[in-house]
Amino acid sequence: MVAVTTVLVLVFCGCVGLGVLSSWYEDPGTSAEPYGDPGYGDPEEDVTAGAGQSSPATTPSGGPGQLTVVYEATGAVLVDVQFYDANGDFHQYEGLRSPWRLAITANDRERVQVIASPAGLASDDKVTCSITIDGKVVSRDSGVYGATCFGW
Repeated sequence: MVAVTTVLVLVFCGCVGLGVLSSWYEDPGTSAEPYGDPGYGDPEEDVTAGAGQSSPATTPSGGPGQLTVVYEATGAVLVDVQFYDANGDFHQYEGLRSPWRLAITANDRERVQVIASPAGLASDDKVTCSITIDGKVVSRDSGVYGATCFGW
């Protein structure tokens, strides 16, 4: 009985470990290199927070902000996104309709970051994130399990 329980525990831990490792997998065809203007519409029109979620700050509490930033996540029908808002506060939203966009102003490029992943555990849809600062795309990444973009 102890041997069977031990085997079951080891199998479970192995599956969890593989799931964690696979979340770090990066599609070899992806890159975080800058690319040209994607030509999308006005990012102000998109809804950011879902029901029961607080809205992120789009302007720093200390003033108007020096950098105009547009976060974007596309690909899967629904995406989970994590990002820093205009005050440098971290936000996490699940199941947002793609394409998702958010325009903010910020003062600190080190707090400009977005992570996108397909919503749902079994999804293998490729997602793409991008960050545009002052009209120039500074980061773009794509992957099957997720994408991470930095503003610095």
